[in-house]
Amino acid sequence: MLMLEGVLFKPDHLQMFIRFSYLNFLSWRSPLRGTARVFFFSLMVAGPFLAGQSDQNETGKSYEVVRVVQPGVFDLRSDDFLVRMRAWGVGFPDKNQPGYEKALDFTEKCLLEQKVYSVIKSEFDSDNLKVVELFMGDERDNFSQLAIADGMGWHLEQETRRFGLFVIAQIKAKRKGLGIWQGGTNLPPSISNQNVPVPLLRSITGREIMPRSINYWVTSMGKIHRPGCSFYERGKGTLSPRPTGADCRICGGTTARKP
Repeated sequence: MLMLEGVLFKPDHLQMFIRFSYLNFLSWRSPLRGTARVFFFSLMVAGPFLAGQSDQNETGKSYEVVRVVQPGVFDLRSDDFLVRMRAWGVGFPDKNQPGYEKALDFTEKCLLEQKVYSVIKSEFDSDNLKVVELFMGDERDNFSQLAIADGMGWHLEQETRRFGLFVIAQIKAKRKGLGIWQGGTNLPPSISNQNVPVPLLRSITGREIMPRSINYWVTSMGKIHRPGCSFYERGKGTLSPRPTGADCRICGGTTARKP
């Protein structure tokens, strides 16, 4: 076999590629036209083989995850050796932070005893881990996208360059208040104070067209509490940016009390 530009050529494919190129080169006398024709015939013959081989190298072979070290970090068995890897585009709480155990259980349920397919995104990160995009099972579900959508972790936007599917998954998780977005989780500063993204365009007066939303706590009795109230997220209730009910007499509910 021969490796060219990171693509593996099989002998029969390579022989066919060379034969077509040579015949077309001899069949046209003009050097310029001959070169152009060789190029296009080469693409026609080799294109399907190159595309098929590239896809096979990315997600064609399944692997086995033998150990989950921490959320998003795992040991994958590749041939006769183990490789420690990290899931691309998603961050998880540290061991001493709320949400860690749930994220660890989620990772174990998704990856252990499952067929996984990987696409390498980076050979090594700052922790000397290989960074891969993971696809699970016969449906090829994206592990990072599922983790973000369920609120188990947050989207690493700089690493993915704001990958669209991950952005949408995080917006939905925030709106539903899932997992780490329920409040009270000690997240990194760049993540912990984020609300559901809203337009930041300003009018001529300099005010925001749409102010940042607040998730109010609405109890089962219909009382509305704002963040900071001693009754916020206490007992049975739901989070809502547009609550209906009676405002709390202590915090003011939807109308903040002046100090």
